[in-house]
Amino acid sequence: MRITKLEYQKKDKNRVNVYVDGEFVVGVDVNDILKLNLYKDKELSQEDTKNLVDQSKFGKLFNFALNFLSFRPRSEWEIRMRLKRKFGKDSGAVQNDVVNKLKQINQIDDEVFAKWFVEQRNTFRPKGKRAIAMELRRFGVKIKVENDISETELAKRALKKYHGEKVREKIARFLASRGFNWDTIESVVARLQKRE
Repeated sequence: MRITKLEYQKKDKNRVNVYVDGEFVVGVDVNDILKLNLYKDKELSQEDTKNLVDQSKFGKLFNFALNFLSFRPRSEWEIRMRLKRKFGKDSGAVQNDVVNKLKQINQIDDEVFAKWFVEQRNTFRPKGKRAIAMELRRFGVKIKVENDISETELAKRALKKYHGEKVREKIARFLASRGFNWDTIESVVARLQKRE
């Protein structure tokens, strides 16, 4: 078996099509061409061809995962689900290799993701510990939540938001919708009554 042609892909100039004995075999990343020392007329064994295909799958999944991570931090579960949805279950072993590599280079860390998520929640849409913990579980993260925002802070925000009759009821519903338990809600409403 011999490499008969190497050509850049038309849609992605960072990938190169490899032809063996006149037949297309695989598309690989440009960096893999150098790393694997691929060139025209190079002789390949069956094992070399298989390794080339495996390397191509890994590179494709790895680049996809890095692009997915470029928008915001992700949990390991999110990465696995996205790879499975995009590339199917048959690439499971390669998916594991990709996730392990991302962990190795500190691109996936569920603790860092959880801290970022809690910070985002507290800044843009504050919720109680229980609600945040439930949201994190949806992302496959089971970490005890240390929430900086207090129910008093949320009650102050609610006071600014709600006016008129039945303010306490509205605040109670607001806090409940943010995941606070009933004992906490009652104590906040009681404190608000004392201020009036």
